Amino acid sequence: MPFIGIIAKENDCNYIKNEITKLSKKNRFEIINLNKKSIENVKNIKFDTLIINEKIEEFFKNSKYLEEIIEKSNYIIINSDIITNLTPINNNKAQVITYGLNSKASLTISSVNEDSVLICIQRAIKSVYNKIIEEQEINVKLENNNINRIYNILPIVIILEIYGEILQKNKKINFLCRQNEKSVV
Repeated sequence: MPFIGIIAKENDCNYIKNEITKLSKKNRFEIINLNKKSIENVKNIKFDTLIINEKIEEFFKNSKYLEEIIEKSNYIIINSDIITNLTPINNNKAQVITYGLNSKASLTISSVNEDSVLICIQRAIKSVYNKIIEEQEINVKLENNNINRIYNILPIVIILEIYGEILQKNKKINFLCRQNEKSVV
């Protein structure tokens, strides 16, 4: 059972947690929201993946536990539109995956329509099964005006990718309909 820690506002964390749980067929994830109050209580948990969707400077100033959690994690998925300085996060062991609307992010948006977005994986990423997720574009159809949740959809897609959940072409799921398209970049 993979442990995933999420540093985000509570409603964003709940959205990510609910969607990953709903969409996951092969894995049973344990997802924990990390905040200033809870970090000390989970300091001894080894998170397989850590999603950071919020500024963490205060965490580093007030607690050494976040550094320890980062050191033990296998994947660190970071909103690079919020966190631009990756120096305190980089470590030798973890694979750092950035996401956001900037062109340097590992996972970004190529185009946006009213009912879909084209997500671009710009760098090869190794999955937990040691398979390479190649550079590609993923067409994600949105339901219920989920365009406002784009910063939550990106880490959901990459979590499902690295844990092998939506790798089959044309697999239909409630939240999104996905088709792989090789990037022409």
